[in-house]
Amino acid sequence: MEDQPSSPLERLYQLQEVLNEVRTKTERRSKTPDHLVHVEAAYNDLVHRRQELGGRVQSAEARKKELASEVADLAEQLAKYQKQLALVKTNREYGALLNEIDEVKKKIRAHEDETLALEETLGKAQAEASQGESGFPAEEQGYLDQMKEWRAEQEVLGGEIAAASAKAEALRARIDKKLLLLFDRIAKTRQGLAVARVEMVGNQTAACSACHVRLRPQLLSDLRMSREAVHCESCKRILYWDPKAEV
Repeated sequence: MEDQPSSPLERLYQLQEVLNEVRTKTERRSKTPDHLVHVEAAYNDLVHRRQELGGRVQSAEARKKELASEVADLAEQLAKYQKQLALVKTNREYGALLNEIDEVKKKIRAHEDETLALEETLGKAQAEASQGESGFPAEEQGYLDQMKEWRAEQEVLGGEIAAASAKAEALRARIDKKLLLLFDRIAKTRQGLAVARVEMVGNQTAACSACHVRLRPQLLSDLRMSREAVHCESCKRILYWDPKAEV
């Protein structure tokens, strides 16, 4: 069974440790790991490229159908003009009709040239899309598997955060409100570090573990004897003395 902190300052120090655990794990849960950021970016690029190729293929196929329909209409128009050639009675009408026929033939050739260019573009896009499709399922599954692992880890972190938060509330209930207010005020201005453990750095010589400034002998003596909050004279944090730390 876990030892329960006995003194108010010991409970306060443990509260700080638990709150730091909550904060650290909350930040970890909310931030996607760097390697997954790269994995997700690569997957999104792959999906975007796949969609882009699909769009190019669809656009080319639609334009190809449109050209085929227009060529059919032009061919019908050409046949109509060619039949009219036998019916015209003047050279002027005949020449005008020949000009119309030439224009229709030009349009047909232009459409055929565009169709050939589209077929080349379509062939390349389809080949690239086919190559991408062959590897996409494995790429997608790899991405989904890694994201599934991260979601599972987030759930575990969520449970640990909830347990630590409950522990913090239980500790708060056992700490004097005045001391809690002091703790919260200092923690707010000191990035969550309101209580600093005293470190023995030599025989009868101690220092604040937060700012590493050595404590006056009298302050260390007061800290050993007092059960009230004693502050570091340098960083103003609450000092926590653990007798087991003395060497």
